[in-house]
Amino acid sequence: FLMIPIIWLLALWVVIKKKFFGSNLKINTFWFDGLSPNCRAIKENATKWRALDIIYNYQPGKNNSFIGKVNDFWNNLLSVRATRNRLRLVKYYLEKEIQNFLSNYSEVRLISVASGSAQGVIEVMEKFKKKPIRGIFLDLDSTALEYSRMLAEKAYIKEKIIYVNKSVRELEEIGREFQPHIVEVVGFLMYRTKEKAIKLVERIYHILVPNGVLLISQDNHILEKPFLYYVVNWPLIYRSPKEFSEIIIREGFNPKHCKIIYEPLKMHGLAICRKII
Repeated sequence: FLMIPIIWLLALWVVIKKKFFGSNLKINTFWFDGLSPNCRAIKENATKWRALDIIYNYQPGKNNSFIGKVNDFWNNLLSVRATRNRLRLVKYYLEKEIQNFLSNYSEVRLISVASGSAQGVIEVMEKFKKKPIRGIFLDLDSTALEYSRMLAEKAYIKEKIIYVNKSVRELEEIGREFQPHIVEVVGFLMYRTKEKAIKLVERIYHILVPNGVLLISQDNHILEKPFLYYVVNWPLIYRSPKEFSEIIIREGFNPKHCKIIYEPLKMHGLAICRKII
């Protein structure tokens, strides 16, 4: 938390720079994307799967040079650590739900919506590669699907996944035929207005099989928000636990069968909702 005043001052400096020189600065600040290639890559890929891939797989302490220590400093931000916590949280509950369905069904089917690299899903599916499990990765970004295809091939589960390079608007058509037991939506709700977020949850409810589960994440309000918005160029829609709850139980899901769990830093929440008819 001692870093908060520093990053607020940097955000203020970038706001002033953008006011005089325009919003599309090549370098927002020397101390972030100017000095660190790692941070520059995150900024240039903000809102895309590649930025999350860099955050998920960063290894602190690997480079002891001055630049390496700068990278370590920025990758120790609360929001960055919380994002890696979210990955662990999603993997834990996804594995738990897959194991539950395998105990009661002859096959488990899952859909990852706006899947990105789908690293977490692939790492969990790898643990069940000898089990009857199938997945659909739905994403509008073909480069994300190509990368996830490569990860799946390395994990020897490529044949278990169908890659769909289409918009989320196609979800109903895909879901009606596939009939998923699990739908996973991580890192997408923060780009949807409240109305669109509610509609998405409603659409997912209708394609899930009875007793099916939705795993969906949402960012909580954080102190680093100005820094992420102005310095990292990463605009997000933040919601309190109450606001998040209102979205997931507005249509379909019974609040008795939904729970929201936050990672230790309380910045990312994961809702686990079961469709009970």
